[in-house]
Amino acid sequence: MKVSILGTGKMGSAVGRRLAAAGYQVVFGSRNPELNASRFADLPNVKVMSNEDAADASKVILVAVPWAAALDMLSSLNSHVFGKVIVDMTNPLSPDISHLTVGGDDSAAERLASHMQQARVVKAFNMITADNFPNPDFYGEPAQIMYCSDHDSAKDVARSLIEATGYVPKDCGALSNARYVEGVAMLWLQLAFWEDKGTAWGIKIIDNSSAVAG
Repeated sequence: MKVSILGTGKMGSAVGRRLAAAGYQVVFGSRNPELNASRFADLPNVKVMSNEDAADASKVILVAVPWAAALDMLSSLNSHVFGKVIVDMTNPLSPDISHLTVGGDDSAAERLASHMQQARVVKAFNMITADNFPNPDFYGEPAQIMYCSDHDSAKDVARSLIEATGYVPKDCGALSNARYVEGVAMLWLQLAFWEDKGTAWGIKIIDNSSAVAG
């Protein structure tokens, strides 16, 4: 399977490397593809192209740019992502990561969906840092990645990607629940960086019925 990742920052790179290791063909989109190509020279199944070419290359697009740039970038790529699955990895963070700039009755994922009405948006990969991402095993406990969407086909894609990276997928329902998934990510950031809990931990939903059945 081929996927495109728009953005070559720490999180996009971390996800792309794990997907490449799982056998995916990965195409990174970059404003400076020539400059960034050498960073992935060790991975034969990874290419770096312009954002436009990367968006054209795959039917699944992961958005891994900062929220402040995401809407404008995707608006400029509207014709390139028509009908595709958009995996929104963003969190609408303030510049000092002290709060969300979108919330309450709205979310970053919903805003992307409203701008890309012919695409299928799914929220995923927003609740873990790039530093933690390479290791999905938290002291013997498999870490979880939450996802949500209004489209079953987009959920299927997200679930497959999450499993390919070694994480446990957790379906969190409709795309409107991204308001709360993004809020949980902000809670993690608040505790980790503002209340000095550190970063060696994660948040997981425990299904009691499954636990009892097991």
